[in-house]
Amino acid sequence: MKKILVFSLLLVSTMLYKAFSQGLATLNDPIIAASASNNIRYPIGAIRNSVYGRIYASFDIDSAGYVRNINVIYPIMNKKSMGILGFEHEIKTGLSKTPRLRNRNQGKYILPIAFVYNNIYYNSNDYPTNKLPKEYYSREYQILNEVQITARSDQHRSIRQYSNIPPPSRQIVDY
Repeated sequence: MKKILVFSLLLVSTMLYKAFSQGLATLNDPIIAASASNNIRYPIGAIRNSVYGRIYASFDIDSAGYVRNINVIYPIMNKKSMGILGFEHEIKTGLSKTPRLRNRNQGKYILPIAFVYNNIYYNSNDYPTNKLPKEYYSREYQILNEVQITARSDQHRSIRQYSNIPPPSRQIVDY
């Protein structure tokens, strides 16, 4: 009986240690992931210019469970390029629609968002390869699992100025 009790206490303490060492919320929070997947759209400007890439957004969840202070932290682009492509606007708009979360999710997070582009005219499915540099890692922020947003080159064909054929795909770090 004592062996069973000692074994069960050891098992429970190991599980509790793992749970608390991960922070207040899990890195794979299904509510945040589902909300981001449903509310963030592939920007029309990026589709028009055949641009894809991985964007990292930081945000806070306050004690009431609301998403606040949404910022694109990487890659850093000039305002004109970011405005033309529309990534920052779509991310901020999409994450601001996140429903109120439980207070156990309170904290600071980084969400990687992979904008994957399927260029059917060049028969390429472009997946971003850029990664978050080490200097962005911090004990203050928890990095969530990546969310994937996809687009096809034949979406919004009417917005191309001179031709319905898109340009070759370019990753955002090359833009």
